[in-house]
Amino acid sequence: MSNSITIARQPILDADQRLLGYELLHRGDAESGEAATAQVIVGAYSDIGIEQLVGGSLAFINVTRDLLLDIDPLPFAPDRVVLELLEDQLIDDALLDRLRRLRAEGFRLALDDFRYSAQAEPLLDLADHVKVDVLDGGLAHAQHHADLLRGRVRLLAEKVEDHETFAACAAMGYELFQGYFFCKPQNVTAEQIPVSSASGAALAAVARLGAEDCDRDEIEQIVSTDPGLSLRLLRLLNSAAFPTRNPVTTVHDAIVMLGERLLRHWVRLLALASVDARCDALIPTALTRARTLSRLVPDELGDTAFSVGLLSVADALLDRPMSHALDGLPLGDTVRDALIDHDGAIGHLLALLQTHEREPADAELSAAYTEAITWSQQTLIALA
Repeated sequence: MSNSITIARQPILDADQRLLGYELLHRGDAESGEAATAQVIVGAYSDIGIEQLVGGSLAFINVTRDLLLDIDPLPFAPDRVVLELLEDQLIDDALLDRLRRLRAEGFRLALDDFRYSAQAEPLLDLADHVKVDVLDGGLAHAQHHADLLRGRVRLLAEKVEDHETFAACAAMGYELFQGYFFCKPQNVTAEQIPVSSASGAALAAVARLGAEDCDRDEIEQIVSTDPGLSLRLLRLLNSAAFPTRNPVTTVHDAIVMLGERLLRHWVRLLALASVDARCDALIPTALTRARTLSRLVPDELGDTAFSVGLLSVADALLDRPMSHALDGLPLGDTVRDALIDHDGAIGHLLALLQTHEREPADAELSAAYTEAITWSQQTLIALA
C-alpha cells in the first residue's frame, strides 16, 4: 500500500567551498511545475523531513508564479528557505506585489537560470541571489551577467562542471557555486503516506477550505476522515518546522496547534501535489473503527479513541509493523500503547473490535459497529 517519494539535493557552496545550502530538486512525475513544487514542499516537510534534507543549511526550493499566488501565506517559516523563482514566469504586478510581501515576511529570493532583460529589472530589486547557467551560455554569458549585476545581487554560477570554470567564475565575482564539479544531485528517498482521493489528491472537499464560512469543525471533519492525511499532518507536527513540547494525541489537537489558516494551506499543498490515492480501500475501515471506539468510551476519551481508530490502519498504509509505522509521530502514550500493544481501555476495545470484524459476537459492540458503518458511508458520500 505504501509508495516512496524521492527528492534530490545538490549543494550550493561559496568560493571557499563551504556549504551554504542545498537546492531541492523534484524527482518523479508531475503534471505541472506547480505540482512538482508542491510535491517537493510536502515531501520535504512531511514525508522526509527538512532537517534530514538540509540539516542546519538553507533549502533552495523552486517556485512558480501560480503557486506563490495560490498559496498565501506560505505554510512554513522563512528562516530556512530561499524561494527560487523559475525562469519564464509572467512578471506582472500581481507577482511583484506577492514577492514584496514575501520579502517583508523575511523570505529570500533567487532567480533561476537568469538572462537579463529590461522586463526583469523589478525582479532584480527584490532578489538576493541570481543564478546564471554557465554550461548553457559559456564563460562569455557568465562574464556579461557579472558585469551587469556584480555588487547588486549575490551571483551564483550553476552547472559548474570543472575547476577551470569554477576559477574563472570566481575571478569574475561570482560568490556561490553549484554543479557536477562539486557534487551531483543526491537522491533522498522515504516512504510516502498515501492520501485518499476523497480528501487527498483531487480533494473536492478541499475547495471548502478556501471558503470564508468553512469553520474549524468542518476543517476537522475533512482531516479526520482521511487516515493518510492525518498521519502526514502528525508527522509534519513532529518535524523541525513545528517543534512540539507536548505529544499530540488527537486530530483535534493537531488542528489547534497548526491553526485554521495554516492547516488550510498545508491541505491545499497536499491536494496540489496530487498524492497517490491508494488508501481508499482502508478509509471505510478506519472511519468505522474510529466512530465505534469513540461511541464506546466516556465522552472525555472520545477524541483519543477516534484517533486510535483512525490510525489503526497505519500499518497497512505503510506496509510495515505498527511500531515502525508510528515512528516520527508525536503521539501520547495512551494512543501509542493502544495501537501497538492494545494496552489500556481503548487498546483493549480496539482488540475486541478487530476480533469482532472477523467473528461478530458482542451485542453492544455489534450495535455500535453497525451504526458506525452507516455513519462512515454517509460521511464519505458527503465529502465525495
